[in-house]
Amino acid sequence: MIAQMDRATAERVVARLPHASRFPVGRLVPPVGLLQSSVRSLGELELALRPEPRSLAGLNLERLADWIEQEVGDPVAAAEVRTTTAAAPSYVEACQAIYQLVHDRVALAQEVLGSMPAAAASGPDAR
Repeated sequence: MIAQMDRATAERVVARLPHASRFPVGRLVPPVGLLQSSVRSLGELELALRPEPRSLAGLNLERLADWIEQEVGDPVAAAEVRTTTAAAPSYVEACQAIYQLVHDRVALAQEVLGSMPAAAASGPDAR
């Protein structure tokens, strides 16, 4: 279980990062291959990691932890991603566990912020 967070961390978790700070993700879709995309927030990452019956998220899990720590600014979540990745017996199980971790972290941030609109949390820099 991920630790509680303060308001400043919650604001960083829900904020959209600048375009230059996006993280590359994809979907492995047979027989097409990897459909490339990118995410700019943990909320977008949650959607990218969402389990789908005919495809699988495609991303570098080690780089993901670095991105969460350095760009999003959430070292607690980054440490959990590293621990989860190391403990998972397969890539698929790691993706499933990290999806749940990101989902829980975003939900906690939204709870901390209460009814504060997402646009106000992201600030003018995130466009």
